[in-house]
Amino acid sequence: MDKQFIYKAKDMKGKTLTGTVIGQTKREAVMVLQTQNLIVLELREKRRSEGILNKEFDFRFRSVTGDEFSRFCRQFHIMLNAGIPILKCLELIGEETKNNGFAKDLSGVCSQIQAGESLSVAMAVYPKTFPALFVFMVEAGEASGNLAEILLGMAEHYETEEKNRRQLQQILFYPMILSIVFILVLIFLITYVLPTFVGMFEVMNAELPRPTQILVGLSQSLINGWPVMLLILFGSVISLAFLQDLPALALAKDRIKIKLPLIGKLNHYQCLARIATTMGMLLTSGIDLLGVLQRLEGVTDNRFIKKELIMIREKVSNGKRLGQAMEESAIFPRLFCQLVTIGEASGSLPEVLETLNLIYKDEIKNRIQIINTSLEPLILLIFGGVVLFILAAIMLPVFDIYSAYANM
Repeated sequence: MDKQFIYKAKDMKGKTLTGTVIGQTKREAVMVLQTQNLIVLELREKRRSEGILNKEFDFRFRSVTGDEFSRFCRQFHIMLNAGIPILKCLELIGEETKNNGFAKDLSGVCSQIQAGESLSVAMAVYPKTFPALFVFMVEAGEASGNLAEILLGMAEHYETEEKNRRQLQQILFYPMILSIVFILVLIFLITYVLPTFVGMFEVMNAELPRPTQILVGLSQSLINGWPVMLLILFGSVISLAFLQDLPALALAKDRIKIKLPLIGKLNHYQCLARIATTMGMLLTSGIDLLGVLQRLEGVTDNRFIKKELIMIREKVSNGKRLGQAMEESAIFPRLFCQLVTIGEASGSLPEVLETLNLIYKDEIKNRIQIINTSLEPLILLIFGGVVLFILAAIMLPVFDIYSAYANM
């Protein structure tokens, strides 16, 4: 299992650097730093408590927005096409950006390049700014000599993802506000309104129906036990925060992410589109299939999909065809596997992968539209059912009391 180490080292110019490095052992971490031409002075494993309490106080929860990053890719592409050297491109973009954290990281990349590092290695030092997928693609562009084309493809990729993210935000905004308001009103009804009716029922010695008994029990639990409930909720959140790093739980959580109704299919299609476009760009860059599959794990943070991609790579390295290996996987639909098999047989796999990318981009748009049209009625139906249950729980005893008096 990979561990995080805190290091203190000197570069070739004698400048002292500090930071973190990933490795399974201290020896592996030292070798990583040595490949960056750093002389290691201190190295120790980073404790979990340090990851929680000793965060960087630059107030950057996310260093770069999707818009900023896609704009960076497009600007970088235009400057490289104009013949401007890489170092000068980064300096110019860093001077223009209004994001201080991004400018700081771009300056750090420039320093790494001046120390002799490649662009991809320099960017890998700043994972908070440069996603693993982008670093892998830049590495492929450097190896094949078509970095500008890779940057253009990544600009379009991040622009599409940002557009989809904004659409989802717009779709989910109203249901979220509606849910919060409904929950607050529900708590008010259960804790303040219902006890008034309960007192009236007790005075009249009315026998409470089952729905009313359930609601009264819930009301008393909220009124008398809310401190315990808050404590349990807080403890559950803290426990989940620590337990989610366990490999088995993390794998199960990531599998659920692509199996959920509505949103799960969207997550799945986004991963498939990303896999298709990444494989297409890497193959077009001249990288062989096994080299592409070795880099493919960086396209997603979903550990379940990563596990499946590793299994596919191992099967292909053992002699199986890519389409056959994908058919045996749990993440690739039949259409994806069939088209990949056709692409392999005809020698047009990059073109087929681009077609798959377009297909799943359309599927993503359709899925977003389905969420847009079905989520609001679904929420209203659920809330309407809850409101109907509360009204029934309150009004049934009233009707019983009225009937009893009418028959007297």
